[in-house]
Amino acid sequence: MGKTLKSTDTVELHTFMQDRKTLFCYSGPLTEDLLTTISNPVRHQLSDKETEEIVATRVFGVFIEQAQNIIRYSHHKTKATGDSIGTIAISLADDGFLIEAVNVVDPSKKDVLEATLVDLSLKDQKELRGLYKQRLRDGPPEDSRGAGLGFIEMARRVKKFEFDFVESEEGALFVYRGWVQ
Repeated sequence: MGKTLKSTDTVELHTFMQDRKTLFCYSGPLTEDLLTTISNPVRHQLSDKETEEIVATRVFGVFIEQAQNIIRYSHHKTKATGDSIGTIAISLADDGFLIEAVNVVDPSKKDVLEATLVDLSLKDQKELRGLYKQRLRDGPPEDSRGAGLGFIEMARRVKKFEFDFVESEEGALFVYRGWVQ
């Protein structure tokens, strides 16, 4: 199963995470039960950093939304149970926090996701609030497994976000990075 890891590989991972000021990182199969289990340590880690309550709430909200996106939409699944696979991390940034997530997207949904995120990136807070209220009135989109509010809510909570699609052996990796202050 791949190359043999050495102690230096583990030290390199540790050093990388420390240099990035990573508070939390998870990579692997993700379920609602696991999210419930890991959410308490994440919330504790955020409150431990003497962070303003409103900022901690924003970071936690974006973390939960991204984790749920992985759970509901990751196209990479475990063979045994069909659980979604992805990576999610929270790191300290220069002026706040960085929330990052990576998961494989369904190729047929990539263009719609990209168009949605480009549209959200062009809206200000007032427009995002209006869009959020409109979605509540209209209900979830046809192919949504939730209320369809996740990316709107994340766009409202972050100062800025970036996304990309990177080709990999598993398919198109959706990369999300959101900054909260």
